[in-house]
Amino acid sequence: MMRIAILLAGAMTVTGCLSEEKAFGKSAGYGRSYHSPVHVHIPQNAPSITQQFRKVEDNEHYGLDVHAPIGTPVIAAAGGEVIKSFWGPAYGNQIEILHPADSSGKTSRTRYVHLEKRIAEVGDQVARGTQIGTLGITGFLSSGFPHLHFETLYRGTSIIHSAEDPNLFWVNGEGKVTCFDQRRHADLSSENFVLTYPVPCK
Repeated sequence: MMRIAILLAGAMTVTGCLSEEKAFGKSAGYGRSYHSPVHVHIPQNAPSITQQFRKVEDNEHYGLDVHAPIGTPVIAAAGGEVIKSFWGPAYGNQIEILHPADSSGKTSRTRYVHLEKRIAEVGDQVARGTQIGTLGITGFLSSGFPHLHFETLYRGTSIIHSAEDPNLFWVNGEGKVTCFDQRRHADLSSENFVLTYPVPCK
């Protein structure tokens, strides 16, 4: 019971800090204990990142959290095949996309968690920038705070062994959050595994 109260208080604190002017163009820090932080540059029109990736014993966060209102479109960060689309109690509505093999010959995956609605279904082929769902607060690990939890499984399938910081893979370079632009990004080569932001920028 105490743990739930602490989680709710934390969620309320974060929500309170995200006034309208902070809802875009801000990026949370990694914290002092994280051994390999990325210097993040986020466009002023991009919904803010409220929690970064952590791969630390007993304090893991295997993705990043993007804050935006419930119902905000969630879009594919790279093209591929939807291999999971389901609801679970911890993470609520979630979608997983398998991306084509890169120059290494290995595939990668992205996961989109706490969705309000799932639009894409298993077997769908989606292009980069295709809407696959809407942002929500589903699953008890959302803590009642509207956000997209976004994960990257690079060249593998295990969340423990393959999870990597999405900030390493933006189209514009490491740490340079890249908003999807239909004119520039729809036909990117899959030779290198690169990502665009999983929600639209305003």
